[in-house]
Amino acid sequence: MASCDFDTLLYGLRDAVCAADESIHARRQALRRDDDTHALHAWVPASPETDAALEPVIIPLRLFRDHRRPHIAVMSIEFEGRFVLRRERNASKPRLVIEMGKPRFRWFSRAVVHHVRISYRSIDAWRPFVEIDGKSIDLPGMCVAGNPS
Repeated sequence: MASCDFDTLLYGLRDAVCAADESIHARRQALRRDDDTHALHAWVPASPETDAALEPVIIPLRLFRDHRRPHIAVMSIEFEGRFVLRRERNASKPRLVIEMGKPRFRWFSRAVVHHVRISYRSIDAWRPFVEIDGKSIDLPGMCVAGNPS
């Protein structure tokens, strides 16, 4: 199983939602560029008479498009896992690890399953909001702003 640090997970999720939002914007811009070349061509009767002559009408597709910018407002991911302190060789302090899979010996494990929710909102400039079992967690400043490098 792959493992990563929690702040790396937060950065990865933030980058993914920002990239998705930019992709939606780029797709919308590409559609707008094509609107000038595409049009709806229809033949409409010149009068309400049954044998009236038909007149061509050309309607640009840009008239049908919504001009507001679509965007992602919220992205949230939820999972359940057990928090376990692991001692590693050559490390002075143990690491806190979230195990997400089922335990091998369920009756032997004493770890309680916790519900974790990570959410990002565009209003908050994609700042991560983390909840564990419904309680919000305050993140240090380095996990919130900027890039990890």
